[in-house]
Amino acid sequence: MTDLIFHPPCSFLEFSGLRRNVGFNREHLESQLAQEGVILRFSEGSGELPCAYTVGLTGRGLPELILYGRSPGHLRHAWSLIEPELGRLAEAGRRVFHGQFDGQTVRVRRASLHRLRDAFALYGRDGFSALQVYWMVGSGNHLPQQWEIRYLAAQPFLGEGTLGDLIDGRNNA
Repeated sequence: MTDLIFHPPCSFLEFSGLRRNVGFNREHLESQLAQEGVILRFSEGSGELPCAYTVGLTGRGLPELILYGRSPGHLRHAWSLIEPELGRLAEAGRRVFHGQFDGQTVRVRRASLHRLRDAFALYGRDGFSALQVYWMVGSGNHLPQQWEIRYLAAQPFLGEGTLGDLIDGRNNA
């Protein structure tokens, strides 16, 4: 597994400022949070899509966020669109219009909070909440390509309820 940390704001797509993180170190993480406020953690495991999640939004009274992407570059680009909208995305059921894909925030179920590894270690399971930005075929993407369907089907759904609830708008609580 490769774990890297990059720090918002993400004003361009290359990974300048990307640093490797070797295991959980509470003192180091707390020091980074004191300096930067929010850290975006990147993780790429074998057999699973790359994901990025925040650590530090809890200190601002917001839920942490997790999102999956096709590649580190895709995650970085998605974060550059999401980061300016953090306050607006603080509730489940909010839409993120990404163009090719539309994302919707969904409350992460308690059993899946451990996927936000550093937030889980720092705050404990009962000390934070999280939202997943779940990607769907974009509203302007009328003929999705085969790779798009495969990617969308491969992302884990960490939300409460079912995908049907998400589509029907019942996953907003």
